[in-house]
Amino acid sequence: MRGALAAVATAGLVTGLITVTGGTASAVPLKLNQKYTCKFPIINNDPIEVEITADMPATMKVGETVPEYDIKAVTKVSARAAQGLGVMGAVTLEGKATADVNVTLPGGTGNLPIKVVNTVAKASIPNPAAAFSVDATGKSPGGLLTWAAPGTATFDVTGLKLHNMIARGADGAPVQLPPFGDEFETACTLDAGQPTLLHTMEIQGGSTDPGPDPDPGPDPDPGPEPTTGKQNVTTKVTPKQGGGQLTMAQAGDSVALSPVEEGAGGNSTGDLQKVSVKDARNGATGWSLTGKVTDFTGGAGTIGADKLGWTPSCQTAAGSASTCVPGTPGTVGGAGATLASAPDAARTGGEFTVGAGLALDVPATAAAGDYAAVLTLTLT
Repeated sequence: MRGALAAVATAGLVTGLITVTGGTASAVPLKLNQKYTCKFPIINNDPIEVEITADMPATMKVGETVPEYDIKAVTKVSARAAQGLGVMGAVTLEGKATADVNVTLPGGTGNLPIKVVNTVAKASIPNPAAAFSVDATGKSPGGLLTWAAPGTATFDVTGLKLHNMIARGADGAPVQLPPFGDEFETACTLDAGQPTLLHTMEIQGGSTDPGPDPDPGPDPDPGPEPTTGKQNVTTKVTPKQGGGQLTMAQAGDSVALSPVEEGAGGNSTGDLQKVSVKDARNGATGWSLTGKVTDFTGGAGTIGADKLGWTPSCQTAAGSASTCVPGTPGTVGGAGATLASAPDAARTGGEFTVGAGLALDVPATAAAGDYAAVLTLTLT
C-alpha cells in the first residue's frame, strides 16, 4: 500500500523541480524519465516511474534573475499498488513531495542545491485494481537565483522525499497507516544508472552599452570619448565547520522503570533519556524522530512490546527556524510511533530537546523477575 503512496506522490517531483525560466519565445521542450525505489514498512521496496516535462529557455543573460516556472509530470502506478491501497480501504490519495535539484552554476562558481516542496493533487484509486497514471503540476520558487557569470549551467534532479501523504476512504476520513497514523513520510532512492540531467542552459554575457541618449543636448566641453568595462563579482557562502548535518545525541542509554508487585500488575513508569536534535542543514526540509521497542524479556517470561506507551514532549531552542512538534501520546510497540518532528518549510533548522514519559502496562499474571527491552530511536 505504501508503494502506491510513493508512486502517486512521485508526481509531486515535478511541481517545482527547477528555479529557472525565460521568455516563451526562447523556450525549448524538456523531458526526463526516472525510476525510483521506495522502501516501506509493510510491502518493503516498491518501484515507481515518473516522466517530467517542462518548457525552459535555452539561453539567459548575466544579471537576469530567474522567476517561477510551470512544471508538469505523469507518474505510472502499478495494479499491485492500487490493490494494496484498496485493501486498506483507500479511494483517494494526496499529499506533498520535496524534490532535490542541483544547479551547476556557470563559470566554475559552484553548485546551488535546491529543495522544493510540492503539492500532489488528489488522485482516485481504481476499483477493481488496475494500473493508472497520476498527474501533478506546480511552480518552482522564483527570485532565488541571479546569473553572475557567463557559461553553461546544468539542472539535475537527484532525489525525492514524500511527506504529509494522506490516503482517504470513501467517507473522506484519513485511512490509518501504522506507525504513522493519518499521514506518512518516506525517502525514495533514485535507481542506479538513472539519468538526472533535465536541462543544459547557456548563460550569455550581459551588455554594458547604455545605448544612445534620446536627448543629448549641447556639449559645451567635449572631452575624450569615455570607455566602459564590466567585472563579474561573485562570492560563495561555505558551510560552517561541523555544520550542514542533522544529528541527535542522548543524555544516556539506560532507563530503569519503577517496580511493580507480582500479582498486582499496573504501570511501571519512568522517563526517556533526553534527546538533543540539531538541524544545521540550512535548507527547507524538516525532520522526524521515531521510536520502536522490542518485547520485554527475561528469565521469568515475556511482556509484549505493545504494553509500552509514552507521552512525548519537545522544546524548541530560541532562535530556531523550525518549531518542534511532539508526537501523539499512545503505544510505542514493535511497529513504532513518532516521538517528535519538525515540518518542511521555506526555512528550517535549529536545536531541540525531546523527551517522553514512559509507562509499561505490566499484566497481573507476569511472574517475578527482571525484564529488559531495547527502545530504538531513528532520526530522519
